[in-house]
Amino acid sequence: MVFESDVHGRSESIAWTAVPQPLRTAVEACAGPVLATVPASAGRTALLTLALEVPEGRVFLKATPLSHRHADTLKAEARVAPIVAEISPRLLHHGTAGGWRWLLFEHVQGRHADLSPASTDLGAVAEVLQHLATVKVPDIAGTLRIEERWAHLAGDLDLHPLAGDWLVHTDLNADNILVCDGGAAVLVDWARPGHGAGWLSTGFLLASIINAGTAPQVAESWARQRLPVWAAAPDSAVDTFVAVLARRRAEQAEVCASWRRPERDGEFRSAQRWHAFRATTT
Repeated sequence: MVFESDVHGRSESIAWTAVPQPLRTAVEACAGPVLATVPASAGRTALLTLALEVPEGRVFLKATPLSHRHADTLKAEARVAPIVAEISPRLLHHGTAGGWRWLLFEHVQGRHADLSPASTDLGAVAEVLQHLATVKVPDIAGTLRIEERWAHLAGDLDLHPLAGDWLVHTDLNADNILVCDGGAAVLVDWARPGHGAGWLSTGFLLASIINAGTAPQVAESWARQRLPVWAAAPDSAVDTFVAVLARRRAEQAEVCASWRRPERDGEFRSAQRWHAFRATTT
């Protein structure tokens, strides 16, 4: 698969010759000589993201210094990769070199998903979420249980209804869902995978759909029709999820960098709208 993004990532101006030599050596030992590089975007946790032209085609590189606070997110991605290989780009190689952690993925030809109202991508997104809802995993390092991750936000809320042994993608925004040229969707950027109830990934997706302009009642109705795991979720558990999500969005808006404030404020406002809707209907 090959991912061609029309949005340049933070590595836009980085030539292969500017990449630290030990990292280049390690990558080329696995993939072959790099013939050219193409800027690529991939979340916000990797400091270096590049599409690499190699003799067998194109691959995708993510790398971060081991000293950086996000270095462990790449470790989490590597550990989750084997169990999401059917719904995500395959991890080809990974390792550390020259003080960097790096991941080399197959390349996906496609674009970021459109989550706006009436988007034609939502059918493909529902299909990949249905598959994800069947992925049950044991405890693995780098995968935190949702009720533990959000414990500091619980207050008067009982988070046990969010518990479970299903893999959860906790950052299902449009940038992390790619629609391939053939129409299928794949999930990327497993930087912060979680354990939880099987419907939680759909909850995170709905938060992004609502943030993209769909009314909460319309978004929930769509999910009930297309995703049986969401239709079966207890109303009280969903209420708890939406309430603690609103608290999490408030926390993110408060502590984020100034350049992300408009985005985080928007996510907080949409989470509030969803919370207000749930309060009046359940």
